[in-house]
Amino acid sequence: MVRAPLTLLAALLFVSFADEWVTYWPFGALEPIRAGLGLSYAEIGVAVASLTAGGLAGHFFRVAADFVQLRWLASLGAAGVAIGMLTFGLGHSLPVLAVGGFVWGGAVDAFLVGCELALLDLCPDELPTALGRVNAYGSVGDLLAPVTLAGVLALGASWRVLFVVGAAFMVLYAVVLASQVFPERHRQPPEPAASAVWSVLRDPRVILLGVIDGLHGLLDEPLLGYLNAFLEGVRAWPAPAATALISAIVAAGLCGYLAVPPISRRIEQRLLLPLFAALVAASVATLVFVPVGAVEVLGAILFGFCGAVFYATLEATYLSLRPGQAGTTGAVVSAIGLAGLGFPALVGAISDARGLGAGMAAYVAVPAVVVVLTIVQARCSKR
Repeated sequence: MVRAPLTLLAALLFVSFADEWVTYWPFGALEPIRAGLGLSYAEIGVAVASLTAGGLAGHFFRVAADFVQLRWLASLGAAGVAIGMLTFGLGHSLPVLAVGGFVWGGAVDAFLVGCELALLDLCPDELPTALGRVNAYGSVGDLLAPVTLAGVLALGASWRVLFVVGAAFMVLYAVVLASQVFPERHRQPPEPAASAVWSVLRDPRVILLGVIDGLHGLLDEPLLGYLNAFLEGVRAWPAPAATALISAIVAAGLCGYLAVPPISRRIEQRLLLPLFAALVAASVATLVFVPVGAVEVLGAILFGFCGAVFYATLEATYLSLRPGQAGTTGAVVSAIGLAGLGFPALVGAISDARGLGAGMAAYVAVPAVVVVLTIVQARCSKR
């Protein structure tokens, strides 16, 4: 990694840790929040769904990142997350929680993209390494989030305390970001915002990477949920064993993110995506079609590790694709991924009609398509 002030580097690298750590809490504390406020399940569903709705509005901040100072975008985003958390900690009605959740969901995009693009300016030649570390710390936050929530509730403290303390943490994060001197923007946006969006939309390389990112994004939490049900219901695994396998996937992902630097130094850049896409496809097929416990464990570890390397490489590829337009490119890639929002419901419908085995087979097809698309992308980048 490049030399930079330690406080700045830590603030940029731990952005995903902070996001993953606190964003789980509204979902994890759904039942105590519902009971404490006397809401129905439909109403609390609206409250937590407002975070996702805010994330849709967050695409605006991704485009804006190419045109504003990243220091203020990141720090104000962190402050916005704090405001959203405070509404959950102090709010007493559904409208307050819904508004707060929307603010939270949008602000977290500003927080994330401001820090990620600052890393692009800080270490453009080591971006896969930097993003690997960001995502590795995010995995740690993902693991600590339920532990933190469970610990607070086990101590007899209210969920409100957790959100108020979390808001204070995010305010401190915002202050730290605002006090830092961010790296100079090496590339200026080549055109106005509206023209930039249209230009990126017309770039077939961005569209292809957006489709790849959207398909890979399907292999996330919903897949793990279906896999857990598949192991218990079809493979007859005990519940603790199935949960342990899911945990192994998460832990292997953490190791994968940490392994990005040596891997990216030893393998030619354009070969990384096809290679690890193929390994992901093989591991998913193993999990679904090979009913041998030891082999499934190896498949799970391979899936977590290779999926992490693939994602860090993919993210670095599209963020560095169009100099000066990393934010807009990220917004377009993210928007394309929204087309897959209904896929988990489709898998559920297949599982209802044909069983969980058939539903999981639909997931096997996804990385197979990704392999083909990454080969096309590698050939295009060679030209």
